[in-house]
Amino acid sequence: MSGFGRKGAGAPPLAGNAGELAAKRAAFLAEERARPRPEPGDAPAFGATGPGYSPYIREKSLGTAYLLWFFFGGVSAHRFYLGFQISAALQASLMPLSYALLISGSMAFFYTMVAAGLWLLADLALLPGMHREANQRIRNRAVGAVFA
Repeated sequence: MSGFGRKGAGAPPLAGNAGELAAKRAAFLAEERARPRPEPGDAPAFGATGPGYSPYIREKSLGTAYLLWFFFGGVSAHRFYLGFQISAALQASLMPLSYALLISGSMAFFYTMVAAGLWLLADLALLPGMHREANQRIRNRAVGAVFA
C-alpha cells in the first residue's frame, strides 16, 4: 500500500528523506513565525490591500437620493447619503435654528425658514450633479486602491 492516498500519504517516509523533510518543515515554520502579523482590531491603512479587503464600493443611486430628498430633506439626508457632510450639517442646522427662533418669538425665523426652503428646492436641481460627483469620488478611490 505504498502508493495509497494522495502523494503516498499512507506510505511510511523513506529513511533518507526524513531528515530533509524535517529541515524544510523547520525552515518553513521559522519563516512563518518571523513574518509580522497585524494586531487584532487594527484597521487596514488607507489604500491598503490584503485578505478581506475589497476596493469595491457600491455607487450611489440617484433614485435613492431623490427619495431621501423628498422624505428627509429637512434634515439633509440626501446630502449625507451622497457624502457632502459639511454642507449637509449646515443645511440640517437651519431647520432647528428656525424652530428655535420661532419659539423665542423672533421674526428672524422667517428668514432662516425661507433660506432653508430655497436651499432645499435648489437641491432638487443640484442632485444630478452631486450624484455624478459622489460616484466619481467612489470610482477614484476604488481605482487608487487597485493600482496602489
